Amino acid sequence: MKTIFKITTLILVCFSIPALAQSGKIQGAVTTSAGEGINKTTVKLLNTNYGSLTDNQGKYSISNLTAGNYTISVSAVGYASQLKSLELSKGQTLVIDFKLAESNQQLNEVTVSSEKRQEAIQKIPAAITALDAKQIKEYRLWDITNLTAIAPSLFVVEHGNSTSSNFFNIRGVMGFSNEQAVATYVDGVYQFDYFSAPPLFNDVQSIEILRGPQGTLYGRNAYGGVVNITTKQPGNTPSGYAEMTFGNYGQQRYTVSLSEPLIKDKLFASGSFTYNHRGSIYYNEFTKSGFDRREDYSGNFNLRYLPSKQWSLALNVKNENDNDRGSFPWVGSIEDVFSKPYQVNTNNTNVERRNNFNTSLAANYYGKDFNFTSVSSYINWHEYYEGRGVDYDFSPLDAISTAPDQRQHIFAQEIRLSSPSASGSKLKWVAGAYGFTQNLHMITPTFYGPDYVQFDPTSGAPFTTIGNSHGNNKGYAFFGQATYSLTNQLDFTAGVRYDYENRGLSQYTDYQKDPAPATLLTPNADYRASFNAVTPKFVLSYKIKDNMLLYGSYARGFRAGGLNTNATDPAQVPYQPEHSDNYEIGWKNMLLDNKLKFNLTAFYLEQHNQQISTAMDGINALILNVGEMHNKGIELEVTALPVKGLQIDWNTSYSYARYTSLLLYSADAKAVVNYKGEQPINTPPVSSMLAAQYTYDFAGSKQKLAAFVRGEYRYIDKYYFDFVNGLSQPAYNLFNAKAGISSKNFELNFWARNITDKKYVAYGSFGTFLLGSPRTYGTTLIAKF
Repeated sequence: MKTIFKITTLILVCFSIPALAQSGKIQGAVTTSAGEGINKTTVKLLNTNYGSLTDNQGKYSISNLTAGNYTISVSAVGYASQLKSLELSKGQTLVIDFKLAESNQQLNEVTVSSEKRQEAIQKIPAAITALDAKQIKEYRLWDITNLTAIAPSLFVVEHGNSTSSNFFNIRGVMGFSNEQAVATYVDGVYQFDYFSAPPLFNDVQSIEILRGPQGTLYGRNAYGGVVNITTKQPGNTPSGYAEMTFGNYGQQRYTVSLSEPLIKDKLFASGSFTYNHRGSIYYNEFTKSGFDRREDYSGNFNLRYLPSKQWSLALNVKNENDNDRGSFPWVGSIEDVFSKPYQVNTNNTNVERRNNFNTSLAANYYGKDFNFTSVSSYINWHEYYEGRGVDYDFSPLDAISTAPDQRQHIFAQEIRLSSPSASGSKLKWVAGAYGFTQNLHMITPTFYGPDYVQFDPTSGAPFTTIGNSHGNNKGYAFFGQATYSLTNQLDFTAGVRYDYENRGLSQYTDYQKDPAPATLLTPNADYRASFNAVTPKFVLSYKIKDNMLLYGSYARGFRAGGLNTNATDPAQVPYQPEHSDNYEIGWKNMLLDNKLKFNLTAFYLEQHNQQISTAMDGINALILNVGEMHNKGIELEVTALPVKGLQIDWNTSYSYARYTSLLLYSADAKAVVNYKGEQPINTPPVSSMLAAQYTYDFAGSKQKLAAFVRGEYRYIDKYYFDFVNGLSQPAYNLFNAKAGISSKNFELNFWARNITDKKYVAYGSFGTFLLGSPRTYGTTLIAKF
């Protein structure tokens, strides 16, 4: 036995010696511009599990590396992050030192995952805006409604006091049914319904906004763009913070976040919790009291495990619970919005309750010949309304209201293979498959109260109709994309995706009149339809310099079709998917030693088969494919550090969006009319955001004490609320400001939004209107540990 053990040991040693001898190593030091070592700097090789933290002298070392090409990322708190590409030979020890400038002297070199791998944003041939955790805090981004004009051509419809509505519009493309036009992803998981996507930002690390169709890599409903949200991931560095905010209208918001390595280099955990409460903005003339209230809490938990340098496992769990009273403070005319601002006159409380549970398990393998990724996810979403729900007569009358109760259960699985991280090949590729099942159940009681007889004396009110529906949708997709370096400067990218979906729905309606039990009003009906789409993408990019990129691209996107359950003609039950074609030219620059970012994009977009609710006979409204919209525009993003401590961010966009065909029923003409030449709704031709922040560092302060002042100016051009361009919101300006002091362990700031208390209509549709948020202000205290 001893002889066998000795022989086995000798064999292992013989094999391990050359293996270790052939493995490479990267080492060096990270220092300030004055040459002082920076402790606890994160040094990481992108798209791998390899990384290191610097010691007290700023030294780092990453060993046991195979030969190949890598991108190394270096980041430290208070300093501008850097990226550097390198080539490591077999058995080589490569020494790479970094000098980091302070963050108020140089811009970050930003990494994004929009191409399903970590890459420098300025080297990706696409129109992308990325916000890191620091910018998210500076802009005070609490939910999706704060994102309007944060990126060029981005407009987010504020929907009153309801946190359940996710209305993104990019380049004039937005949805008018429950399917999104801009796909929302959270930690790599697609959020299916714009009523179910988490609208609250909890401990977010980054927000990436991709403009234009992203169908090849993202699939369904990414035909206007993608909003990609990533929460903070745990690592070897223990960290945490507690945050408290108090403001007018009874605003209170509390957040606690912790991140800890449970086993160094192996197991890491992080968690955060946010509670938010805000009192009434709207006044109810009927009850002589406040109408609305927002109350929500959300939690986020991450567990990350590295069984080896090749494998990583990440478990994520999120839960969001909303309790919104006065969720839809609608009024019936645009005139009433301004004559009686922030007032309603209703007998209903409009209490909306919502719970959204998300969980996912991501597995990554980084191999010599390929990388592998698996993302498994589950979403459980429930939304309902208390009592008699939402008032639809907008008055103290007990006439008509509805209280839908809907649930969704969604399972999804994505598998990807891609070229290895250290590959030196001219070809980089990714291929994969995606599948999902979506189970929906909705109960919709509509209450016709005793006052309904004023509208219909023959109705027999009071009574209730109860709609019951059950949906079962499923789909799958296959996709692939490859980039080939024709020369050292010229790259060509081609990709394609095939999506297939099958949708089924069963529904019936009951009738109930007190005190009699419910009876069947309409028998059960089954509906089914299937759709498929092919979404290609082509890109040609030319690297003029290492920090200057020119590209041209074509991309196609699609938005899923659906079912008209009230159609009398079976041929009109399914409505078809929408498609978009986007042609884009971009010029991306990082200039003046990373003190100036200048990105310019021109686009031409065609939207086909737009799904719009209309009544071709003037009676029965259906979702039909009756719109063809074209949009052409230009977008500019500039970030500059003109002097130490002053950062200026400016983005602006101009577009010319018009319908080339829009077939809608006209009550005046009593016929279908082509409204060719009209503008799409909620699409301002010009939008712009200018933000400037000056930070003064107190030299020599051991606590790194600093004072800052910040101002933001947002301009939104005129936009329309209806397809015939009869109702509109004139152009308006919004001003935000913030000032405070910060140190290594705390921050105290004072903020104000919509300082001039500008009154503007944020939402208008189908005879319902409401104002945007009024002036709000408050103070925030952050303790960091």
